[in-house]
Amino acid sequence: MAYKRRTIKDIAKMAGVSPTAVSFVIHGKNGVSEKTKEKILAVIKETDYYPSAASQRMTLGKSFNIAFIYPTEVSPFSDLFYYEVANGITEELTDNKYNVVFIPLKCDLNSYELPYIIKRQDTDGVILLHETPVSLLDELEQLNIPFILVDWQSADNGRINISLDCEQSIYQAVEHLIKKGHTKIAFWGSDTMPHYYLRCLTGYQNALTSAGLPIYPGWIVNNVDSVNAAVNSLNNLSSLQVRPTAVCCMNDMCAINSIQAAALTGVKVPDDLSFISIDDILIGKHIHPQLTTMSYRKSEIGKVAAQLLLQLIANEKVESTVIKSDKIIERQSVLDLTKSNTLD
Repeated sequence: MAYKRRTIKDIAKMAGVSPTAVSFVIHGKNGVSEKTKEKILAVIKETDYYPSAASQRMTLGKSFNIAFIYPTEVSPFSDLFYYEVANGITEELTDNKYNVVFIPLKCDLNSYELPYIIKRQDTDGVILLHETPVSLLDELEQLNIPFILVDWQSADNGRINISLDCEQSIYQAVEHLIKKGHTKIAFWGSDTMPHYYLRCLTGYQNALTSAGLPIYPGWIVNNVDSVNAAVNSLNNLSSLQVRPTAVCCMNDMCAINSIQAAALTGVKVPDDLSFISIDDILIGKHIHPQLTTMSYRKSEIGKVAAQLLLQLIANEKVESTVIKSDKIIERQSVLDLTKSNTLD
């Protein structure tokens, strides 16, 4: 037998009340007694009734869509860090009865096309990942569409942002190396994300300065964004008069590229050179040796972003939030020189 969708009138008839009373209860409006409300909710639960999306849109003036916009180069479908962030976003919004619409944004020298869902104003809010043209943010404000920035990589622009305390995380990663007896520590990263790179570099420099350790300019590398680039960096180390015993990388992929490069160049990790980084993406525990890293609660980043956006949609006041990493994941890529020295 074909399924017949129930209507508000059907629920009203079964509960012995008016369709208006049912509508008030469904949409959370006042004006219905507690006894009548309980009767209506009992019928709704018994019949597994859900109001149509079209009806709710007209009544509440909401689309129940959230646009999740991200640059194509950091797609949550290919970037393991942002995959977990996106998972937290979708879980939180789904629990709150919202649809999440994934939208890759292609940008060329700050040129972009405004997503169709925004042109139609068919979204109640927007979450923007990583890096977004400021002009797009200006358009969202002009359209009065609430939005949240996640891991914004440029200087603070006064908008609500969920950011990562990468500077402090790198500081703690370097501290971990020092506790393991390392005093000659390099820093490798990529300045394709200049603001993020500089923040990580600052954390590295501050940690060494606090420990009274030297900073060698030749140990700071800003172009390790592939295995081949890491091979070149490892080869360059052999020409240095003073060489590091450990490298702090600005993220896991930089460290993973470096560990793969070490295998190609005959450098033994961690015996010849130790590696540590920040992020704790899934692949870090599946390489050899497994990567020691600082862990971010990535799913929590997504959940917090979704919660703040829902508060903005409800016209509540929110503030930017910094997600800290305070957990070291010890694996196999860092040699404990304190034990080695004791054995010697």
